[in-house]
Amino acid sequence: MMRVLGLLLLAVAAAALAARFTPASNRWILAGAALSPYLMLGAPLAVLAFGVSRHWTLVSVAAVLTVVVLAVQAPRYIGSPAPDTGAALRFVSANLLLGEADPAAVTALAAEHADILAVQELTPELSAALSRALAADFPYSALRPRDRAAGVGLWSRYPITASGSDESFSRGLIYARVQVPGVDAETIVLSTHMPPPRSAFASWRTDITRLGPALRELPDDGPIVIGADLNASPDVREFRQLLTDGYRDGAAQAGAGLTRTHPSNVIIPPLLAVDHIITRDATVTSLRTVEVAGSDHLALVATVVLG
Repeated sequence: MMRVLGLLLLAVAAAALAARFTPASNRWILAGAALSPYLMLGAPLAVLAFGVSRHWTLVSVAAVLTVVVLAVQAPRYIGSPAPDTGAALRFVSANLLLGEADPAAVTALAAEHADILAVQELTPELSAALSRALAADFPYSALRPRDRAAGVGLWSRYPITASGSDESFSRGLIYARVQVPGVDAETIVLSTHMPPPRSAFASWRTDITRLGPALRELPDDGPIVIGADLNASPDVREFRQLLTDGYRDGAAQAGAGLTRTHPSNVIIPPLLAVDHIITRDATVTSLRTVEVAGSDHLALVATVVLG
């Protein structure tokens, strides 16, 4: 019985590891990759099961798979060396659940934790409410509100010199150039949102495939900081393909581990790390999650050293 259990656990772990490196051509592969941090726990559990049943060859196989699992998961908990110099920027990214997030909660989140606030699922009604509430502390903004989940926006304490939107993305991509004190070059900040693959898989795959080339087309004359709900975890291959040409995962830079953000409005803790801060020519030195009343996502609160 223990041998059968061990083989089942080993098969689950191996399939999850394979999903992590396989293009997400369908929802099942995507789900397997997103859940792989949990499913790959089958490898060390298989070691125990085979050990109890004294199948030593299988113990060795499961142990090797366990080492591989540790090798792919551990780097996100180690972090990058903190820069010796550079200006610190407080950056917050938050999904606002179809505009249902509490405006007072979002305002308090920004006031306490942000120099720049990036949001997704920004509706016209919530955009108007937040613009009034944030006007004193965040006088600069670049906003693209839309009904339900298609709106994105940016609010800044610091001057925005230019902004724009890439309308090829179904749920929005907005960008702005910001004059951050202590930084010679202007900082480019973005907010974007990929469709949910459960209900719009084809749109999700199209948009996240398009995102990489769009990021590589951005000017390279200053730091870049991106706040995004990508509906993809770090274990999804398409997410990791974004991390080229100098782009880095902020959670991995900070050694924050798997920053689970969704769903945050149910009894159990969030399971999926679908919200991200991505940087280029900048380093996230701290990152954590914070609850936002009325949303089904936790917000990401980061300190980013620019330059």
